[in-house]
Amino acid sequence: MDADELLKRYAAGERDFHETNLKEADLREAFLIHINLACANLKEINLALADLSWANLIGANLENACLLMANLNGADFSKANLSQAKLTGADLIDANLKNANLGYTKMIGVKLIGANLSEANLMEANLIEACLDEANLENTNLSEVKLRGASLRKANLRGAFLCESNLQGADLREADLRGANFSGAFLCGANIESAKFDDATIFSGAIHFCIRQA
Repeated sequence: MDADELLKRYAAGERDFHETNLKEADLREAFLIHINLACANLKEINLALADLSWANLIGANLENACLLMANLNGADFSKANLSQAKLTGADLIDANLKNANLGYTKMIGVKLIGANLSEANLMEANLIEACLDEANLENTNLSEVKLRGASLRKANLRGAFLCESNLQGADLREADLRGANFSGAFLCGANIESAKFDDATIFSGAIHFCIRQA
């Protein structure tokens, strides 16, 4: 199926396009709210500035997709492959990314407020200046992630793996860090006021001078 056919069928009221092959399709600025693209092949698709709020993208392949400035609020990306995707400036408020592969993605300034990223893979993702307030990052792989200047207020990071991550100047106030692994992480200037720790929280080898803590 090509982009024109999908847009025509969507305009006619169709919403179910699961398992559709839209590899390399150009759907920039498309309005596709509530669309069902579960298990679809969306590799290298262009969805820049598109509106896919509340879309079903469970298990979809979005490897190397362009989602710049897209509206993805409430979308379900659970078990989806978004490796190397470009998501800078996208809105993913309340999105479900449980078990998703977000390795090596570019997500600068992304809004992930209240999003579910539990057990997801974000290895080496770029989340500079991203907002993850109240996000669920339990047991998430955040190794070598760039979180410089990111906001993670009240985020759930229980059991998260943050080895070698860069959290310079990050806001972790009231975050749940119990069982999180910060081995070798860069925490200079991070604010961990009122954050929760326990004996299983690991800071071995972390650089945390100038850290702000109540």
